[in-house]
Amino acid sequence: MQTIICSHCDLVSQKPILAPGYVAKCARCERILYKNKAVNANKLFALSITALLICIPAFSSPLISIHLLGVTEEANLLQGAIMMIDIAPLVSFVVLFCAVVAPTLLTVCIAFSSGCVVFNKRPSLLNSVLKLTAILFHWSMLEVYLVSFMVAVFKLISYADVYFNSGLYFFVALLILNMTMLCEYSNTKYWEYLRNE
Repeated sequence: MQTIICSHCDLVSQKPILAPGYVAKCARCERILYKNKAVNANKLFALSITALLICIPAFSSPLISIHLLGVTEEANLLQGAIMMIDIAPLVSFVVLFCAVVAPTLLTVCIAFSSGCVVFNKRPSLLNSVLKLTAILFHWSMLEVYLVSFMVAVFKLISYADVYFNSGLYFFVALLILNMTMLCEYSNTKYWEYLRNE
């Protein structure tokens, strides 16, 4: 019989046998212990490859154009983070990591693990990729960046003319793909596949 440990209160329980779509809760703290969610690896593989293709224009294309005193400036995500290095290096690093590096690495990890399931491969690297995926899951914060970006835009509107560019549409598409992937993904199911259960 397999056991499962609650990540919140460390209670050790027997792993329940659940019908698809049901969840098991911890007897002590009532937190979700285990979800029996069917994972469609083909869908996740397609979503992750699409997200990787959209990453390039989302990060490099201009998000907005600012017109002030007869001068128009364009800004994209990477330029904005790099420009802050001299003023606030820690903020610049956090923005680059949480809005660019972590989401891209997470997408690569999901693409790799889903590709392994789709093509029925179990490389030794899959173990490390699944561990990295669990870590990056909490650091991918595209939605936080979008909210802070929109707050900054609303503050700029009173001082200058602001125009949305194609990069913003790519970024929103990437955010939607990323959220869909995170909702569909189940690390537990991929570990079960790795252990050949």
